[in-house]
Amino acid sequence: MPVERPRVLATLSVVKSPLFALAAVSAVALVPAAQSSAQQPQTTAPPPVVSVKITITDSRINMSPKRAQRGSVGQFILLNRGTKPHTFKLGHERRGTGSQTGFTRSVKPGGQSILIYFLDYRGKLPYFGSLPADRSKPGMKGFFTIF
Repeated sequence: MPVERPRVLATLSVVKSPLFALAAVSAVALVPAAQSSAQQPQTTAPPPVVSVKITITDSRINMSPKRAQRGSVGQFILLNRGTKPHTFKLGHERRGTGSQTGFTRSVKPGGQSILIYFLDYRGKLPYFGSLPADRSKPGMKGFFTIF
């Protein structure tokens, strides 16, 4: 006598039904998320700008502030209040693999110079008056710290 096998037709439709429902709910849930992200700008905030005022006299260099956060943009305002031209040097022109971590700028008596510099190096950068007459004066040097 032949044995009859039970027909299993309902199982396929039971599995298809929850999968279809899950796919439909997922699609409906993702549409508002896609629309809200498309409306917002996809840019990053600009880095903070730190204004550093440097006043140079014939006997000393005053810098305020003497520290800034890494990743910010430094706006260095050089003012020569002395009677002679002075050359201000911050950091090192070359360090390690040849990357620039500083600058040098000459300023005439009564003159002003503004430099924009991205502060990407972490550590202490020496500053000093690089003219031979300024090197022996203790007030013509110091450190600017990038933390």
